[in-house]
Amino acid sequence: MENRNALIIIFFFFFSINLAQVERPLNNPVYDNQRYHFGFTLGLSNNKFQVNYSEAFVNQNQITQILSEYEPGFNVGIIIDLRISENTNLRLTPSFNFTDQKLYYTQNNITSIQPSNNTGVSHFEMPVYLKYRSERINNGRVYLLMGGKFMLDMSSVEKLTQTENLKFKKTNYSIDIGFGIDVYFAYFKFSPEIKYSYGMLNLLESQDNEYSNLINGLSTRGLLISLTFE
Repeated sequence: MENRNALIIIFFFFFSINLAQVERPLNNPVYDNQRYHFGFTLGLSNNKFQVNYSEAFVNQNQITQILSEYEPGFNVGIIIDLRISENTNLRLTPSFNFTDQKLYYTQNNITSIQPSNNTGVSHFEMPVYLKYRSERINNGRVYLLMGGKFMLDMSSVEKLTQTENLKFKKTNYSIDIGFGIDVYFAYFKFSPEIKYSYGMLNLLESQDNEYSNLINGLSTRGLLISLTFE
């Protein structure tokens, strides 16, 4: 996972250097004069839980591991972008993220998945970012995104039956940070970007059973690599 992230960062770095090497005619030079504009985004996500173990986990010897792994997902949304100043924009990107939420419990070298009926979740997300842009060089500029997002689990309530050993809360908030590169073409702007999401809430709904009692809290961590078209 770390090697892949390093390769992505190196790609962004060399791509931005390449944009600045040779002076080129400007594509769509008045694009940034618009007060607002719209677009859409497509992305691949990786999400996991940060597990906070309880004292009960330390004091027992039946469950040897409780792990969360990065689960792949798909993200699609629209972009609403408002120019605040020369190099600062306010950005909203309401979107849907189709991913997974599960934990791996290991007992006697046998791993079970909880919740056992988990077949994936769909989240509605409302990110709000400030976008700080560098000066435009030829047909590109780099930018930094900072902000937060609200998430709502839109999965069917049928998946949250009373027989499940683990249940997760329906809403979540996160702090996000990311960066990307704006590339200007004649009629649109294309931007590859990468964002990291740090969940702020404990998503575990407390239940009195052997699986839930071993955990004090679950918070989300996420990585989103996306392509935007504006």
